[in-house]
Amino acid sequence: MNVIKESASTETIKVDKSEFDRMLIRAGEIGAQKMLEKIAVFHLTDAAKLLGVSYATLHKRIAAGKIKTVDGRITGAEITRYLNLE
Repeated sequence: MNVIKESASTETIKVDKSEFDRMLIRAGEIGAQKMLEKIAVFHLTDAAKLLGVSYATLHKRIAAGKIKTVDGRITGAEITRYLNLE
């Protein structure tokens, strides 16, 4: 007895070149925005607002090693990392 397994079908989507170009540009813009958000540095007062905690609580979390600073500031990447841990 021969058994033929069906594989997932591949669908083709046709997109105009101008639409494809717009999609590539938008993808690049989104990637650039995410990169800038990660390398941005924030003063502790601004970082506390972004994290939704008080300035005192932020200092406690820094002292506990839960949040790392660079030259007394917090990077966007560190904020993202911390928010993903909670």
